[in-house]
Amino acid sequence: MAIYDLKCESCGHDFEKFVPGFLKEEHKQCPECDSRDVVQKFNSFSIGCSSSASGGSCAPPRSGGFG
Repeated sequence: MAIYDLKCESCGHDFEKFVPGFLKEEHKQCPECDSRDVVQKFNSFSIGCSSSASGGSCAPPRSGGFG
């Protein structure tokens, strides 16, 4: 699931959009004024984190082979 930070150029409203995959033009619509004059500010991807009795981690697994 991708999380996109967007800004409406018409009214200045900042908002987030959760999209399964890549952001498409049809996703770019301001929830405040319905304008399509929306720009992407930043994007990130959600990841699953594991938890365990030893503390858990959100770090990617090590591939080894370094040093």
